[in-house]
Amino acid sequence: MSEAVSPNLFAGLVPLNALKAESQATLAKKASLIDAAAGQLLFRIGEEVATALFVLKGSVQLEDAQGKVLAVVRAGEPAAAHRLAHQAPRKVGARAIEPSCLLAVDASLLDVMLTWDQTGAFEVDELSADDDTSGDWMARLLQMPTFQSVPPANLQAMFMRMEQVNYGAGHVVVKQGDPGDYFYVVIEGRCVVTREVPNQKPVRLAELEAGSCFGEEALISESPRNATVTLLTFGKLTRLAKADFRSLLNEPLARKMKFAEAKRQVDGGQAKWLDVRMPTEVAAAPVAGAINIPLFMLRMKLSLLDKHIRYIVFCDSGRRSSVAVFILSQKGYNVSMVDGGMPPSK
Repeated sequence: MSEAVSPNLFAGLVPLNALKAESQATLAKKASLIDAAAGQLLFRIGEEVATALFVLKGSVQLEDAQGKVLAVVRAGEPAAAHRLAHQAPRKVGARAIEPSCLLAVDASLLDVMLTWDQTGAFEVDELSADDDTSGDWMARLLQMPTFQSVPPANLQAMFMRMEQVNYGAGHVVVKQGDPGDYFYVVIEGRCVVTREVPNQKPVRLAELEAGSCFGEEALISESPRNATVTLLTFGKLTRLAKADFRSLLNEPLARKMKFAEAKRQVDGGQAKWLDVRMPTEVAAAPVAGAINIPLFMLRMKLSLLDKHIRYIVFCDSGRRSSVAVFILSQKGYNVSMVDGGMPPSK
């Protein structure tokens, strides 16, 4: 079990020591201490930067692809006050020279906190009030790629406009077939997502816990709710009204591009088509080389997609594509969409 990290460790570390106390406290909850044995590889050249690493004890060598030592970072020396080779992707590898202890901080969350603090846009205490669990769900939410792509000012407005609601076990938060009105985030408790199927028992799709969000699809597509969400336990939720969701979250994440530019990127090998239309629609107007995953199956078929590949999503109008972009962005995929949908095939 990892040892709890005290924000006091941040005092001599750059840029952690520049954060506000509230931001340091939030970041410390997601930080950990790593004990590395002599000779242990910490990261390789070319890796993405998931964590910011600081040398607290011992020493670490930075090396090239052949293992040649480029520099040595020793605890207590000026270089140890800074993140190890934090440029993305990693330009060098790192290996412990002797038994060492390192502080590991979530790199994306650190970046968000730095941005917010420097714009004066966010303070955890202002948003979490007296609820000890609030900082945790907010931190989990902010580690999702979706929210890291939203401008800090929008995130500030989002948190300020959210309304907390409490419900007992068994309460139906959203019901399949109803119009969409709110985007929800689970603060505390667990929910089950089910879908009604004619002449069959409801299909259980997923369970949601603290930090999970739901309800975006109906808001983006202007369509009825496509599933029912019911609380399994007492739950604390926070919700964002439809108009605020669309202006603060969906529009900044839309990543729209014209068909001509999308086609240029696909033809040039920079991206692949992702078709979220129904198979019957695809059969009537196929697009060569496109991967077809109907929108309603997208969450269940994510394993078919590669996070190292850029996808350009399309449908007939752009409505389903907008939902797909939001879903895939939440899961860390690199996606854009064709503005207005694909033109009719010639």
